[in-house]
Amino acid sequence: MKILPLVWNVNLGRQQSPVNNHTDYSQQRLSLLKNPQNDVFERSSISFKGERPEDVPASRAPLEKLYKYHLTCLCCGREMIEPEEIQKLANSGVLRCNAPEAIEILNKYEGNMHSVEKEVFGILKENAKKYPDLNFQQILTLIKDEHEKPLIATQFGIFKMIEKASENINPELRKEIKELIEEEKQLILEGNNQFRRKRFVNKFEQILSGRKNSATKEHLIRLANKLPTAYEDKNAFIVKYSTKPADAIGIRLLSYSMCTIEHVRPKNPKTTNGENHLFNYIPECMRCNSFRQDRPMIQQLEEHPEMFFNAQRLMNRLVDFANRGKLSKWYIVKIQDRVKQESEGLLDLNIDSLNMSRKMRREYAKLQEDPVEPKFTVDDEMAELRAIYRPKTTADTTAETLDETNNKIYNKKRTSKNKNKNTEDTPKKKTNKELKREQIKKLHQAKYGNKKPETRRR
Repeated sequence: MKILPLVWNVNLGRQQSPVNNHTDYSQQRLSLLKNPQNDVFERSSISFKGERPEDVPASRAPLEKLYKYHLTCLCCGREMIEPEEIQKLANSGVLRCNAPEAIEILNKYEGNMHSVEKEVFGILKENAKKYPDLNFQQILTLIKDEHEKPLIATQFGIFKMIEKASENINPELRKEIKELIEEEKQLILEGNNQFRRKRFVNKFEQILSGRKNSATKEHLIRLANKLPTAYEDKNAFIVKYSTKPADAIGIRLLSYSMCTIEHVRPKNPKTTNGENHLFNYIPECMRCNSFRQDRPMIQQLEEHPEMFFNAQRLMNRLVDFANRGKLSKWYIVKIQDRVKQESEGLLDLNIDSLNMSRKMRREYAKLQEDPVEPKFTVDDEMAELRAIYRPKTTADTTAETLDETNNKIYNKKRTSKNKNKNTEDTPKKKTNKELKREQIKKLHQAKYGNKKPETRRR
């Protein structure tokens, strides 16, 4: 048996890739990229072996290099589109063509689109067969009227609910709300997309800003936020983008599925300290990223329970990249702990498949032993965050009033008991009858001594 010398040959185990194979991502062969087993990495000059956590650069560049492998979203689980692809489509202007040609370009991205964008894309497909000479903007203008009627009905219905819910508040405040609603109704009926939902919600919140926090105020703000938006309602999308250029409509169908970088700990100086560091970044689609803003991750979990599965699927993919040397292994350890902390221990992702060194395993075990600190504290700022995160209901307010009344009754009884105790110690004031009886006893003792007075026989 011939024993080979222990010398590593760089060419061993390396595939000789022919020209135009699946490592050439310029052709955008999504069918091959969708399978994680087909991920083949070119050799990089960056090495993550033997590094320390403090040596890992804070840049998001390592995650941005993974965009081309079509990662799935942390929250919704949808496969995301590389930003460079969307940018190329926007710069080239190829979507300014007629609808059938633009649909051929966008067909391969249909699986990446969110639900509303997919519905609108299906409507554009149907109308492109009827009107092949029209572009996206012309088709939306043509079908705008039939989609505007249900949108107006929904908007006016929510306005009625707001007026009904504001009957019991201050008359002056109710008058301001009614005037604002009448102005916005007039803008809606005039058409030409003059109504702006965001502007109305901001004005509405300004009117209610002087009022104390109550269940009625929170209920009114929730009703105002239920007005249809272009990312939740297909009718609102069609009405809003019927005045936009054809290529802008096509880009909008893809933009919310674009891969972006999310701060796991939100960057909000008032409540949290979300630093700009690789250990605080994780991939997420543009829609989920913009929806979360600076809200706590636990609220995102409540709104999207499917995140428990989708986050683990993304983490498995990132662990695979780290094992292949494309991502720092310390990033996996640190981001797992950061996600666990921000979700208050609910989202505990499994990274057992990560090939860790002894030092890394000790650090990981130490992080697992540390208790997860609760996100909310007794501070005033965190109390405001808790009020936003868990709004009070009418049941809560009634329970609070009942507690207050019970406390008042309890305190009243307690004070009365204390008064009785104090009065026992202090001498009581005698009545006139008691004083007369004492005088009679004194006179009897002076006349008869200790003899008992004779009583009459019956």
